[in-house]
Amino acid sequence: MKSTIKWSSIALAVAMGNGLVATQAVAEGEGFIEGASATLSNRTVYFNRDFRSNPGKREETATGFLLNFQSGFSEGPIGLGADVVAMSGIKLDSGRGRNGTGLLAVDNDGSTPNEYSQIRGAVKAHVLNDTVLRYGIHFVDNPVIAYDDARLLPSHYSGYSITNKSIEGLFVEAGRMNKRSEMNDSSEPRGAFIEREKVVYLGGNYDFNDNLNASLYTSKADDLWKRHFAGLGYSTDLGNGLTVGTDLAYYHTSDDSPAGENYANKGVSLGLNLGAGHHGFSYAYQRMSGKHGFEYFDGGIYLANSVQYLDFNARKERSHQVRYDYDFEGMGIPGLSFMTRYIRGSNIDTDYQSSLNEVGTPAITSDKRWERNTELQYTFQAGALEGLNVRWRNATVRQDSSLDGGDVDENRLIVSYTWTLL
Repeated sequence: MKSTIKWSSIALAVAMGNGLVATQAVAEGEGFIEGASATLSNRTVYFNRDFRSNPGKREETATGFLLNFQSGFSEGPIGLGADVVAMSGIKLDSGRGRNGTGLLAVDNDGSTPNEYSQIRGAVKAHVLNDTVLRYGIHFVDNPVIAYDDARLLPSHYSGYSITNKSIEGLFVEAGRMNKRSEMNDSSEPRGAFIEREKVVYLGGNYDFNDNLNASLYTSKADDLWKRHFAGLGYSTDLGNGLTVGTDLAYYHTSDDSPAGENYANKGVSLGLNLGAGHHGFSYAYQRMSGKHGFEYFDGGIYLANSVQYLDFNARKERSHQVRYDYDFEGMGIPGLSFMTRYIRGSNIDTDYQSSLNEVGTPAITSDKRWERNTELQYTFQAGALEGLNVRWRNATVRQDSSLDGGDVDENRLIVSYTWTLL
């Protein structure tokens, strides 16, 4: 895959953005400038994934830059604005046989290009009491369609949307996404999920008070599925440093593909958490039912046991999670935090999952699997490195060798920093 825009185009995007600001400021007034913001973010990632039961390793290092310019709205009954996003990923270390981590693209001959870049934009309008219309690039983030930012640079969508928050506590959105760019790609080669299909969605969330909130969403992906989501969250402060909370998430997916019955699923998860000072304790239960596991193609899986590597989303799978968090501010080290969790799945329909494998792949024999995650991160609080975040993520996965890549040991080291330009 050839890169379509060189890294120097980031500078061009800055110039274009500044020129656009100046032009609109003269024509429309100071609102366009007063509400504008611009940031430049850098993320460097070392990614190592070792397939223990299926010989092979993925190991790459790359650095990425993201320039995000967002204008304000011009003054008047209809405020106009424009956003520009420029992204570039640069290879630091890779090679044939080790690529395929998702940090960088892979060409047809198996090689890894040195970089990939893109510039996207959007136009927007503010009308009628906190209603915003948008056309162009989107970083949609809701339970039925969501961008993915788990690698070097975020994926994004192209389409149009409308949002409204004129009622206190209520946020409502609707949209239609036509295309999607992958996290390691400079083009938009497909529809919103796969091939040429489009996704329409409608939903929102409401805060009943400071403790209770609810979400409802519905969507339709052409020739794939109709998906509905309901979520409920509650939290309260018990005093003396104690807090409790619970989160309920429910998906109902009905098949809408020509092949029939490929996506029908019901998925539910319930999470419970207790905060005690600088300690956090959590438990989550997740259950799959229906004719298929929970299928998705982006970041739209708001279930408790969707974690670093696995989602525990196989047909009929049941999974339990226990988690512990600690904030080292309790030991006088602000900015340092630790997390560990263990998830165990069981009751997988092995006959059905085996039928999904490629011809010649051994049948799945174990209906159980587990994943353990450990994460340590630190944000520098002062000095020349203030704001720099360093994060280490580890995952250990043990499962049937013919299920989701088999056994995996994974490490990710992520260093990130954001400059505020405007």
